[in-house]
Amino acid sequence: MFVHRCTSCERRELIFADQLHGLEAHEDGFRVHLTCWCGAQQTAVVTRDVAVV
Repeated sequence: MFVHRCTSCERRELIFADQLHGLEAHEDGFRVHLTCWCGAQQTAVVTRDVAVV
């Protein structure tokens, strides 16, 4: 899980594994394709320095 700020609803929400649609390697970490709690499709770059909880 990680925190993401949605560009559609502007909320900062926890994103869980079942909200993910894809994962790609990115030069800074991973590019994650997800669906926000509001239903908006989002793409986020999760960097390698994000703490894993």
